[in-house]
Amino acid sequence: MEEEKNNRVWSQGKNSDMVPSRLLVQRGKFAPHVTVSAGVSFEGNGRLHFVEEKAKINANYYINNLLPNLLKDADALLRNNFVSQKDGALAHGTM
Repeated sequence: MEEEKNNRVWSQGKNSDMVPSRLLVQRGKFAPHVTVSAGVSFEGNGRLHFVEEKAKINANYYINNLLPNLLKDADALLRNNFVSQKDGALAHGTM
């Protein structure tokens, strides 16, 4: 049976006086997540490159950690016949 998301229990007294199954379950505020980078082309897709947890993605991280892998993927898919195009993210700029 699917759990109702909006169930609430209103009561007087202490939580210890309540049947444990009637208490609300506390959850974390944000869902876990991962950050990935990948290249996409008409010839195929590159591999997923996972960003280290809590890494600050700036120009230095992008140039030293992500860009070399993206260029390897592009070279394998397109055999040196490609143009690397990026969006306006600050990490894609200069150091």
